[in-house]
Amino acid sequence: IDQRGGAGRSPASPPPPDPAEPDPEEQHIIAVKGVSDIRKKSVFTTIILMAALGLPFLFYHNRHDYTSTFFSMDTVVSVKSDKNITEQIKTEITALDEILDCCSETSEISELNRKKEKICSSELTDFISQSEELSRTYGYGVDISAGELTGLWRVSIEKKVLPEGDKIAELLNQNGKQNISVSGDKVTLENGVSIDPGAAAKGYALDMIKDICVSSGSEYTVVSTGSSTLLYSSDLQHIFSCGIKAGKDKIAGTAKVKSCFVSTSGDYERCTEIDGKNYHHILDMKTGYPSETGFSSVTVFCNSGLKSDFLSTLIFAEGTEEIGKYLDSDEFQIVAVDKKGNIIKSDSLDFTEA
Repeated sequence: IDQRGGAGRSPASPPPPDPAEPDPEEQHIIAVKGVSDIRKKSVFTTIILMAALGLPFLFYHNRHDYTSTFFSMDTVVSVKSDKNITEQIKTEITALDEILDCCSETSEISELNRKKEKICSSELTDFISQSEELSRTYGYGVDISAGELTGLWRVSIEKKVLPEGDKIAELLNQNGKQNISVSGDKVTLENGVSIDPGAAAKGYALDMIKDICVSSGSEYTVVSTGSSTLLYSSDLQHIFSCGIKAGKDKIAGTAKVKSCFVSTSGDYERCTEIDGKNYHHILDMKTGYPSETGFSSVTVFCNSGLKSDFLSTLIFAEGTEEIGKYLDSDEFQIVAVDKKGNIIKSDSLDFTEA
């Protein structure tokens, strides 16, 4: 369990699934369709069918396509590109997982969490700094310093025993921005806090992948990490059609967007029943318990992977009463589904309900 379910998992978790059998609960974006031909400016259609059909990707034939499927960041990652960059993308995501996986004892972030002070890589310091900046801007409904609390819930969910209320309150009170300091490449953690990057790690990784797409001269690349996806096109007018899930077996509708990042947070993934009640993986930083906000899912489209990942978690956690303040943003667009199946979206988003 973590604040969004991105990179977090227990060290005692079972081995990862075969990449040919992705977890359907992790596949929020079920289809992506290229509306126009990027190369020839003529009609060209590419359809991506996600794991709901038993395949990570299924494409209409295009001899220029390079595809890859592999397991990293606790999920199945699927790649399609016009350039032969799939191995480079795999190497980059795997390297970032070795930095940001707080459930791996050998990761860089786990070493920082143990030592509480460390000279860190540029990737880790950059991730921490950017995450903290987003929290200062949008609020601490996503708090990367809550690693001890998310770890407590992770172990409790595995054992199917609720954590003690006093322990939740103790760990909740020790969180906060004042407990993380970054000075150059040195990161210091105070007051016993640990960092859990799960709410935004996948989005950050996709930001790095976009750099690879640009430097390689790719005309189109799609990379899916299940809950976060990069839709890249060098043609700024190219349109992608994205089918968005609203639950395990529900389709919210289809959004038409230009090159961007897409992230979804939902209460239907990694949900566990304890004493007759379902507990999901997104924590409310006000109560220390899984969020009860009235949403089934929140999807954010924007030009930053880290921000889309962060905001989908934050807006989900804040709930239906707070979403209005985000709908008119010029920096991102939203489509959300509440518990009654009602769809709430940004007016600027081209979205057709199913």
